[in-house]
Amino acid sequence: MNPHQPISIIIRFTGGIRNGVTKKFQVTEHLSIKIGRGENNDIPFDLSEDIVSREHCVIKKNPDLFDTYEITDLGSKNGTYVNGKAIAGATGLIAGDQIQLGKNGPSLEFDLDPRPASHIRKTRVIDAASAKETQVHSIDGKKKEPAPAKEVIGKQTMQHMLQQSEKKSKKGLLVTTVALLLLVVTVGWLVYSNRPAPKVVNIIQKEKSDVPPTLTPARINKENEQKVVLIELGWKLLLTKTGEELYHVYLPNGKGGFIAAYLRNNTGAIEPYLSTKTGAPKDADIVPIGGFGSGTGFVVDERGFIITNRHVAAGWLTSYQFPQDAFPGILVGTNSKEPQMVSEGDVRDWVPAEAMNYNRQMLESGVKYIDGESAYLDVTFANNSLRTPAKVVRISNVHDVAMIKIELPETLGKVEMYDNYNKIEPGSVVTVMGYPGLSPDQYVANRSQDGFNRNPNIVKVPVPTLSTGNIGRLVKGRAGSDKVDDYLSSFGDYYQLTINSTGPGNSGGPTFDDQGKVIGIYSAGSSKVSYSIPIKYAIELMGRQEVIR
Repeated sequence: MNPHQPISIIIRFTGGIRNGVTKKFQVTEHLSIKIGRGENNDIPFDLSEDIVSREHCVIKKNPDLFDTYEITDLGSKNGTYVNGKAIAGATGLIAGDQIQLGKNGPSLEFDLDPRPASHIRKTRVIDAASAKETQVHSIDGKKKEPAPAKEVIGKQTMQHMLQQSEKKSKKGLLVTTVALLLLVVTVGWLVYSNRPAPKVVNIIQKEKSDVPPTLTPARINKENEQKVVLIELGWKLLLTKTGEELYHVYLPNGKGGFIAAYLRNNTGAIEPYLSTKTGAPKDADIVPIGGFGSGTGFVVDERGFIITNRHVAAGWLTSYQFPQDAFPGILVGTNSKEPQMVSEGDVRDWVPAEAMNYNRQMLESGVKYIDGESAYLDVTFANNSLRTPAKVVRISNVHDVAMIKIELPETLGKVEMYDNYNKIEPGSVVTVMGYPGLSPDQYVANRSQDGFNRNPNIVKVPVPTLSTGNIGRLVKGRAGSDKVDDYLSSFGDYYQLTINSTGPGNSGGPTFDDQGKVIGIYSAGSSKVSYSIPIKYAIELMGRQEVIR
């Protein structure tokens, strides 16, 4: 066989609903043929063939052994069989081998075109049947003719016959020796090709551990698209004692309109004048404290746990975005004759859940007089239209990170997180995935099949956006050295990115390294610069962290 001639893997369906169908795959060094009931498999099975798992098995070419192919069971529920025997780990394949998905499941035949010499089954050698002389009998009762006299063999003829017999014996011995040699080689090859696969994998990993694989942004998107979700939200601020909603008070300005009112708390800081609906001053207008919008999250546990930003999951715990008509405002409760005006900069750091200052003091004691509440918190997977309600599970008290959870009966795919906080360097390649609000929206319309609600349903279908760039700068929150005991960043602990194609809605999305591992959580950005939070703050939320020993 020409070593440069391309080889193809032929997969023939020999059982099941697609009996007789053939699939052909060009052999490459990194060939991987996934078989299963999921849509992303290279050989997908119909959903009705429920013996087959969603990711049942995979066929690969061994890059370190010439003309060697292996099949590995991917933890399927009903197992994978080769020539009637269940496999465990990577198992060698020879052209003509029969593969069965489950004991009584669909069957496939593995073949190569053209077949390499190492995959051609050896010819069976059989002994020729001895020919027997057929006797002729008389059936008419007449006397048989006497048998002719036997011919006498001469001496020279006998010597010639002995020489021919000796040649045949030598030839037969040579054929037997060659057959035995081929049998020994074949048995040795089968033993070698079926050696325990984990050992080979471990050796290969050890040799290649210094050169980790690099993934393209397209590959990162393909492997993680169904793990990055859209989050839609709305929240409000409440008095915990009564459950009443809190509002920002606007007082009459004497010109037929209203002006936002503010006051100083007992530390001298300026805050909005808050009131319930029933406690507001007469003739005042009230505007609810709350917000709505969208963000991004990513699945970190197959049970439905999702990481996002704190300002996405719990907006009442982050700096408040006042409406435009809140400025300029007026400061009330002062003895000044001239009205004191309030600008946006005076309340830039105001956090709703820490309002009235005394609430902060109560928070430190574990008591909350004022708290936020989600009006709605919905999760939608990429290219899907159905929303799934979520609940807040855990909120970081040191960074803009939160964890939410959805309830679904199926096992979810999760991202791989990698804490490289002490190793990451400026210039590292990163990719951000998310749902920026500036991207064009896509909608689908569904006719209602509900007899009690016949209105058509028109909903937005999220499609993630990919943004690539580099780590431009490491803004470490705290770090010591042999020259200083400690230092503190006035901004916080972030990775500054060179990515500027993101926007509102990307918040809470994953930041991937070039190996497809999540190293950060996108948090904020503009048209010039953006920031990502080190993934270690998300990992902290997934377990208990002792702070006092």
